[in-house]
Amino acid sequence: MPPSPCTRISYLITLNLGMIAFGWITGCATAAQVGDYPNQQRIVGKSKAEVLTCAGKPVKEQTRNDVTLLQYYREAPMLEESAPVGKGSFSTVHHECWATVIVAEDRITEVRYRFAPPSFDASNDCEAIFESCQP
Repeated sequence: MPPSPCTRISYLITLNLGMIAFGWITGCATAAQVGDYPNQQRIVGKSKAEVLTCAGKPVKEQTRNDVTLLQYYREAPMLEESAPVGKGSFSTVHHECWATVIVAEDRITEVRYRFAPPSFDASNDCEAIFESCQP
């Protein structure tokens, strides 16, 4: 038995709404504003040893001339990437953060956050890296 006209119309409406939502999400993809955040600013001036103690071992550490770069990575928890809708849910954007800690003369001089994708503000993930670095 072929589908009823109402079923076909409902399907087309759902399909069109999905395409509109996808276009809205991808069409508005501009870089998220990376600002200054409390935990990010709190570790500036601390020693390298203090940051290693509170934030843990970085994913990557490299030294160039007299500057050391500590790179930390954190991705969003799986539950954060699923938005509940009615009786179900739909996937949201997978996001992550790279935090680069710049060390000169054994002191943190700067912390830079980079979000992925660049259009998504993942500052909460970045800030979580340094959550235990309280004064």
